[in-house]
Amino acid sequence: MRRSSPSEGTRAVSAPVAHRNPRVFYRAGPSTLYKVLVAVQLTILTLTMSSGVLLAVLVPEDPHLPLAAVCLLMLCVLGTGVALLLRPAFRVTTVGIEVRGYLVAHRLGWAEIAVVEIDRALMNRGATVVVLRDGRRIRSALTGSRFALYRGESIHDHGSDLLQPARPTRAAIDTHRRWLHGAL
Repeated sequence: MRRSSPSEGTRAVSAPVAHRNPRVFYRAGPSTLYKVLVAVQLTILTLTMSSGVLLAVLVPEDPHLPLAAVCLLMLCVLGTGVALLLRPAFRVTTVGIEVRGYLVAHRLGWAEIAVVEIDRALMNRGATVVVLRDGRRIRSALTGSRFALYRGESIHDHGSDLLQPARPTRAAIDTHRRWLHGAL
């Protein structure tokens, strides 16, 4: 049997860094079915636009370069639009909540968050609202009842009046409560 020397027993062990690999409790984004449908449509449109570019450029007697440029520009705009449509996300982790919209992303630590609520506005009914300690309210439209199928979840989770906490709101509230009790 091997005995440890005193120098082996006094090694400093570094504490794990919470921000390096936060544990994800809930993630909302476009469902797999939605991504597949968008990919199929994008493939069809790309093939159509590419054939238009090839036909415009490869005409032997008079190439139509402006038409090819317009087709390529439309393809770029289409790709940017699809990237923006697939960008929104809502994540609940051990570090905090990430609310990502079409253009803006908010990473909110648990220390910044005062309370998590449900939006009662008509168009965003059932969405998760994160109220910060400084009074700002950050809403994730992706978590609303209108986007339940987009997330791949049931519409019935929001209740008959669409004001019941659905999976995203419940995950945020439960994790915030655990953080308040020091369980994270």
